Amino acid sequence: MEGKIKKFEEPPEMVPEPSPTITPEMVRTVFRMLETKGMVQYFEGGVYIPTEKGWKLLMSTKTYKEEVIAFGNPKITATDNLSIKITKSEEVDESTIGVKADKACLDFSEEFRNALKSNKIINITLEVEGISDSITAYCSPVLEASSNNEITVRKDDSVDSSTIGIMSDKSASDLKRELIEKLKNPKTKIRVILEIRS
Repeated sequence: MEGKIKKFEEPPEMVPEPSPTITPEMVRTVFRMLETKGMVQYFEGGVYIPTEKGWKLLMSTKTYKEEVIAFGNPKITATDNLSIKITKSEEVDESTIGVKADKACLDFSEEFRNALKSNKIINITLEVEGISDSITAYCSPVLEASSNNEITVRKDDSVDSSTIGIMSDKSASDLKRELIEKLKNPKTKIRVILEIRS
């Protein structure tokens, strides 16, 4: 019994999407412009090599940094599972890890507050009497950082005037318990280091 032979049709030929044409003249123009700015140097044979200034610009990263000092409080529990808060006041809720802070959002430099509106990552380091913990969160164009009383980092994407980071990897309840225990002493200082790298 003869088997039937299936006939397969070839798939239709995919037409590539048009892409912008980059001409040699365009490339030469860009390199000439970089040369006038001292970024590259022309060598015989048509080779452009970055200058020392050019390499520094290529390799450099700018860090925006702020440091906040706050104090412990006997009412601190740090059990909130959505946020972490530092406040200038002495009011404590489940997200609070420091009171009587020397800075709130409005005290940050304009440069730092502008960096908060980028798409970068903000790294937060907490230091308390030899114990440290770290939090990573995301900056966002929606961050106003305009509170004159508080600083907040959130595990979700909710934002208010005190928010400096969203979608963080930790909330107050995720922080080291030995660090939180030390913060129940009102004389204990907490050092908060905020860094954004661009």
